[in-house]
Amino acid sequence: MSSLFENPIYRLTAKSGKKVTIDVTSSLSAGLPPNKVVADTLVDFFHSKHVETIVDFGAGALRHTFPLLEAGFEVCAVEFEEQLKKPAVAEAYAKAEHDFPNFCTLVWPKHFKKDKRHFDAALVCYVLQVMPIRKERDVVLQLLKKKLNAESYLLVMSRFGQSRGIPKEQVVKDGFYMYPERDAHSFYSELPTEQLRKQIERHGFHRIRPLSERGTDQILLYGKGSSTWI
Repeated sequence: MSSLFENPIYRLTAKSGKKVTIDVTSSLSAGLPPNKVVADTLVDFFHSKHVETIVDFGAGALRHTFPLLEAGFEVCAVEFEEQLKKPAVAEAYAKAEHDFPNFCTLVWPKHFKKDKRHFDAALVCYVLQVMPIRKERDVVLQLLKKKLNAESYLLVMSRFGQSRGIPKEQVVKDGFYMYPERDAHSFYSELPTEQLRKQIERHGFHRIRPLSERGTDQILLYGKGSSTWI
């Protein structure tokens, strides 16, 4: 299992029989503001629970990392090396490294797996749904659990309602390949909330509460150990 999700490039066969190349780093949308839940709810909650260290898995261009850094948390961003070379991502990481001594980077998977640190919380924001192999989503959740302290938190963000109008010919695995005009496509899966919850809970996390503000967002807060909302 540990050998899965070590390369961002996938060569798969769509339902139509077409051979497609998926690049999981191609789903990045640089410049988007952070989800308000992070700045308006999560920061205060983490402070109240004395959270100090956070790992942002699949951090992209640090959309959700920056508000946490600004709030004083130590944040470690995890990304593929290929993603870190993209101009928008490289610029964001250079800014974070320059402005925040409480920021660090872990290249996935080699540095992440070798690093011995443990964290008080983990963010997995819009990541699981762009992973085309279901078993690999379990790998990520399993490895994150090992990285978390005995009493800690896991925030998972996903989104649904994005597949309207996508032709059935673009079905691949349990989702769709996006942007058919590109040589390397993005992948997107609409993960039903109950399926997502069951997958998270299989790894020993307990549900605390949903934090979604919009109907198309699934924002789920989980705990490890006896971590609670109150």
